[in-house]
Amino acid sequence: MSFAQLAKQAGYNLSGFSPLEESWLAVIDHKQRVTTSNEESFAVLGKRPEELIGQRLGQLIKLGFLHSLVIQGVSFKSQPVWIGDTKYYCDYAPLGKDPQNSGGLFSLMRREQLKTPSLEMPDLLCSMDQGSNLAQESLILVNTEGIVTMINQPFADVLDIRAAELLGKHVHSAYPNSSPSRLPQVMDSGQAEIAEPHLLNGQQAVVSRYPLFKEGKMVGAWGKVLFHDVREISRLADKFKIFMPGPGARKPQSQASGLAFKYDCNSIIGHSKIMKDLKEKLLRIAERPSSILLMGESGTGKELFAHAIHAASKRRYGPFVRVNCAAIPDHLLESELFGYTEGAFTGARKGGQIGKFEQADGGTIFLDEISDMPMVMQAKLLRVLQEKEVTPLGSTITRRLDMRVVAATNVNLEEKVREGGFRTDLYYRLNVIALPIPPLRERRDDIYFITKHLIDDFNAEFDLAIQGIEEDAWKVLKSYDFPGNIRELRNAIESAFNMATGAMIQVEDLPLHIRKSTGNAQPSVVNADQQESLISCIGHKPLQEIMEEMERLLIEASLEQAGGNKLNAAHVLGISRPGLYKKLHKYQLQ
Repeated sequence: MSFAQLAKQAGYNLSGFSPLEESWLAVIDHKQRVTTSNEESFAVLGKRPEELIGQRLGQLIKLGFLHSLVIQGVSFKSQPVWIGDTKYYCDYAPLGKDPQNSGGLFSLMRREQLKTPSLEMPDLLCSMDQGSNLAQESLILVNTEGIVTMINQPFADVLDIRAAELLGKHVHSAYPNSSPSRLPQVMDSGQAEIAEPHLLNGQQAVVSRYPLFKEGKMVGAWGKVLFHDVREISRLADKFKIFMPGPGARKPQSQASGLAFKYDCNSIIGHSKIMKDLKEKLLRIAERPSSILLMGESGTGKELFAHAIHAASKRRYGPFVRVNCAAIPDHLLESELFGYTEGAFTGARKGGQIGKFEQADGGTIFLDEISDMPMVMQAKLLRVLQEKEVTPLGSTITRRLDMRVVAATNVNLEEKVREGGFRTDLYYRLNVIALPIPPLRERRDDIYFITKHLIDDFNAEFDLAIQGIEEDAWKVLKSYDFPGNIRELRNAIESAFNMATGAMIQVEDLPLHIRKSTGNAQPSVVNADQQESLISCIGHKPLQEIMEEMERLLIEASLEQAGGNKLNAAHVLGISRPGLYKKLHKYQLQ
């Protein structure tokens, strides 16, 4: 099988590679081990293809600096390597979407097989920006003829293409839906262009371009994308305005209006396999414009996921608008969503009001608890999603919208559709992509990491130094089902912070209902003799007096058990501290 056939089989159009009928070619895996080789291996290495299978590329050829490029998944072309006294030139193109973990195609040829001038990078990269990261930053390098000699996947991601498909092409024809590259002009002038706007894949980016010299001679140029979207500059400027207050200084619009996202994918805590898979899926689907339905029990963090989807999307510099469909009264929901003009109805605000849909234009609208939306509003929402336009109440002007819809529900919408409580057509419109969020009991391994994060948060909030949780308390937490999920776990840790008297959270510091569910409830604070004494009062005292005597004994025993700490005693009894003080006063207890 030829190199071109291998590439085609892998779904690549590697037109930049030379015909390699007389060159050695190999497919390597993510650990740089040879998985396939052609017959030319014998002429170059003195070994048959079957002898090479499983051997690492670096053991067969001394790649030097190029070995780090292969590991980092950087695509390169016509780079020199020595085998004995013979100088060869090699190409490398990663195969998969994850260049560092997918392996690639490697070829080796002699000088006479080169079709374009060689631009030997090892001597040149030292003249590039010392802070540049070849694997992470968006970089491209061309030779004097404008042929792409090196490119990494982050640069290709800006163009929505695989890096290997650009390798060997002229830079003017390599960029789809973009302004022509100015790297050739940079070589003509010999002058760098720093932080210039440039249209890349229909998006206004900010780039820098530099000429490359070797021994005073121009040998090529390289470019670097500083910002994939020019709006990133405004976002950064807004962030740093806090450090530069001046006359009339104002809050950034996104902060002032409350329309900025608060979390991203890194905010989602979870190291279990189910959560790793979920976050990978989130990042993949966030790039597309399709509607998403988040499904999960109450407290699983659906709003957090909605923020993360927006933050990972191309709309992240647009607004993020949250609507709780259950919290807005039915008669106000239409005006909240669609907006209204002045005088549209009695009590309408002077000047009117922009609706949530219009506020989300260019960004994302998050419809939380979508299952609670009234049927009449479901029909109107469906029209907005289908037509992508909205007409405010009292207006005849229809406004076009560009927004992404993320909806969330904690009920089974399919069942609600069958029962007639939710429109079938709206369900399918919202459920283009379903993202089920697992409850905490299905990912118990994450309880440790979430709890550790919560302890750090509450230490900062309460100005305490809780070091962690005792082993017995860990067992209780891990065995509890947490029907309230992460929200309940957060409340449990906050409660424990209020109860803890030492550096570690103990079992008795945890909420009573959690301890009870795992057999760790505090034993009765009233002893057998006291219970027998109370029982003997039956028939001799009114029930009310017996109940009050029991209550007094319970309070005394709880205070003794808590070492006089009224807050802990109230916790043991399951009442508030003010409630305990009232009872102490009632029974004249100190």
